[in-house]
Amino acid sequence: MNKILKAIAFFLFIGCHLAFLTSVLFEKVNNLWLILGVLCSSLFITYAYYHKSIQEEEHFLEDLQDIVYVSLGGLITYFISTDLEFGAVIAAGFTGTVASYLPSISKSSEWLKRTPVPLYCGAFVGMTAPSVSSGYSFIIFSCFLTGVLFISAKNVFNGFGGKLGTIAFGGVALSSLLIYLLF
Repeated sequence: MNKILKAIAFFLFIGCHLAFLTSVLFEKVNNLWLILGVLCSSLFITYAYYHKSIQEEEHFLEDLQDIVYVSLGGLITYFISTDLEFGAVIAAGFTGTVASYLPSISKSSEWLKRTPVPLYCGAFVGMTAPSVSSGYSFIIFSCFLTGVLFISAKNVFNGFGGKLGTIAFGGVALSSLLIYLLF
């Protein structure tokens, strides 16, 4: 069962990257250099993903807390971005900075040591533009799906840059797709 979950997470993660690169292609399809660059990037990314070793960790019940942390990071960022009107980048930067200092509050607390990464992943969800989201209900749903993706991709692509942003992109894109298909 664990191998199946890893395989699903692996292909979902690659699918998110390919969906993002494909959307770039459809926006700028008239530029040959961009198309070649995206295709080369796709090949390199797939090759790197395939040859990366996977580190195993088992903490499933503790991982369920990560959904709450992702949601908290997303809601804080979205609130600062839209309601306080500071903008998405400032809001995500603030959330990430505050999250990075949480383990300093109590150095012996394992709970505080594990909060910064999922909070920052949620900050990427909170950066969703108000024109894409339909308010806090969309952000909560996206954060939940992103939290599930975060847990499933825990043992996949460690050491690769862009993992948290890709997971957040996948959660928001999946939320948009499900809402579009259901409503």
